[in-house]
Amino acid sequence: MKRGPFRSPDTWKAALLSLPDDPYVELLENLLGTIKTPFCKEQLLADAASFLSRKDIQQTIAAYMDERDHKILAGVALLEEPTAQELWRFFAGDFSYPEFHELLINLEERFILYRFSQEGSPHLALNPLLEPILSPFIADTSPLFPSTPWEGERAGSAGRLRVDDRILASLIAVVREEDYFRANGGIRKKVLHTLDQLFPGLKAPSLIDAFRGLGLFYRSADRRAARLYPDERRFRAFQQLSSRERLVYGAAGFCCFVWFQGQEASRTLQEQVQTCAGFIHRFLGLLEPSRQYPKVSLQRFGEFLIQKGIEPIRARDSGYRWDLLFEALELLGLLEPSASGCWRLIPEPRTPSKTAGPALVMDRAFSFVLYPEITFEDALSVAFFSVPRNPGAGIAGAVLGFELTKSSVIRGFDQGMDAQTMLDLLNRLSGNRLDQNLRWTLKDWEHRYTEVSLYKGVVLTLAEDRQYLAETGPVASLITRILGPGVYLLSVPQRSEAVEALQKAGVDIIAQQGAPQPCASSPGKAAASGEFQGYPALEDVPFPKRISGRQTPENQEIRAAARTAIKKRFHRALQELPLRVAVQEALQARIERRVILDESRLLGAAIRSEKHEAQGLDYVGKASIAKQAVAAKSLLEVLWPHPAGGSNHTVGIPEALKKRGGETVLFIKPLFQGESAKSSRQAQGPSSEAGTGKTKAPQETIPVPLGKISLIRRIKSSFFGE
Repeated sequence: MKRGPFRSPDTWKAALLSLPDDPYVELLENLLGTIKTPFCKEQLLADAASFLSRKDIQQTIAAYMDERDHKILAGVALLEEPTAQELWRFFAGDFSYPEFHELLINLEERFILYRFSQEGSPHLALNPLLEPILSPFIADTSPLFPSTPWEGERAGSAGRLRVDDRILASLIAVVREEDYFRANGGIRKKVLHTLDQLFPGLKAPSLIDAFRGLGLFYRSADRRAARLYPDERRFRAFQQLSSRERLVYGAAGFCCFVWFQGQEASRTLQEQVQTCAGFIHRFLGLLEPSRQYPKVSLQRFGEFLIQKGIEPIRARDSGYRWDLLFEALELLGLLEPSASGCWRLIPEPRTPSKTAGPALVMDRAFSFVLYPEITFEDALSVAFFSVPRNPGAGIAGAVLGFELTKSSVIRGFDQGMDAQTMLDLLNRLSGNRLDQNLRWTLKDWEHRYTEVSLYKGVVLTLAEDRQYLAETGPVASLITRILGPGVYLLSVPQRSEAVEALQKAGVDIIAQQGAPQPCASSPGKAAASGEFQGYPALEDVPFPKRISGRQTPENQEIRAAARTAIKKRFHRALQELPLRVAVQEALQARIERRVILDESRLLGAAIRSEKHEAQGLDYVGKASIAKQAVAAKSLLEVLWPHPAGGSNHTVGIPEALKKRGGETVLFIKPLFQGESAKSSRQAQGPSSEAGTGKTKAPQETIPVPLGKISLIRRIKSSFFGE
């Protein structure tokens, strides 16, 4: 049974009672005021629980919530109690690391978050006593994934080609027809020109790379070969997918082809493609077609899936190339960019049906246009014996043109089709509107085709008394053509498959004269190696479901007004108390940190006077803060001038403060080190590089002369020891 977002109050109590006395007292004094010794930890916790359960106190806590609090709480619930580092990676780009760390500490001292240990790591959790007021915040995930209503088509997008089954079939026809590569490598200029003319606005070579990533086409191991070869088994499997699944697998094929630098048809690549396709399928399931998302939201959806164990690719390092993923999704027409730089999910098209009516029209005797209603199976069959052509201006987005040429029809004959099969297909798709001249010409080409023939492949010969074997199931399914009495051309690429079929038919002695030895450079060896397991259907699963929820501006404004009113009330009450200036200033800071929840907690509050920040010429203050941080091993934020201008910036653990060459030097081991920053608020954290998701490794310890430090700030550690 799945547990909800809140653990039991006993878990919360156990986490607090496990704290050492000093942080325990400091945390509870924020809530209860000065605690006198000796004290009973259990009784203090009971008093704190009673205070937090009061309705007026919970109303104050709810009013204090701002958008950043909302974001953190929704993130903790969505990721199901992450570690602080996992949550930080999820929010990379939203906060600097010091800001993020201080947000967590503030939510801890306000008793909204706590940490408990699981498998040796501290995990963030929501206070179950506050479930009534926290539930609406964690149910609304909109601050995590900013989006706006779709603004409509971008300028110039009307009528452009969008990848669909017709486009895929047309590209396949081009690849089959042309010598694709130049002798010295690279794509032939003629092919590039043809692709540009036929598919304006599409990155056709990249789509063909997606086919290669899927193993639909492979290049000979002889790099001088000019052609790409089709893998018929993979085509049959690809044909069984739905229209949407073909696009998803195409995006995965492109990602893997680029990521693995052009590997083709290997078992490893096949597994990566399946992994990537599953990730893309789930990723798209999180998006709403009616809304558009900035890249930060899309990347965060991806990070969410990764933290749930659903990865886009199993790479040797920890990096994920979000830019490559988004490029693939746009390439295959799954995501569409808007003029504002956002992206939206393109709705899934209606699946065409063979019974839907005519899917092509013959515009001339030997040419026709395909409509979007055609099925992939039919479009692919048509592409086997025709070539794409530019249908003319103004209709590119609605139809796609093809024509029949002598070479394309002969290619169809080579694939095992005959003239009658071609005519029957065109007749069905056009609604019985074929030109009689087309019928006569195809029959004539077929007659001339059969007069002179060359065959390449596995040939089976059977003696007269063994010709009955050609009618048995295992053998009959492999026969492509009967070349003469007892002579059969088989569809298998290797003799071993024919041997296996004959053995199943009961033959125990099989002649294999002149059988070539396997050669690593044989074209298509990897594709025909028997390792291909198909393209599994991408099943809809209940997890992860689409993330939703919208916070309204009205609610935010109401909460902001209530927050301001509460702070003003507490500040007025504070001014009426006879307190020293230093104490008043400390309590004013607590009100601004939203730690004070009731006026009664202003009088008798426990005040610890401790300096956390020093800058400029305050050498004594900088030294004092550095010594405290070294002793406590607490985080420090440090800025110092960069020789080229601006400031060096780092956040890390101070290891020592030593004299070196007449000056005092702080040795600090950074969590990260920014190149430059004009202020600590501009310095962003380490956990993921832009667009890659790759975690940066911690830096080596660096020396910083104390006198050169322009700002040193001690970052308070978690009450729970992190």
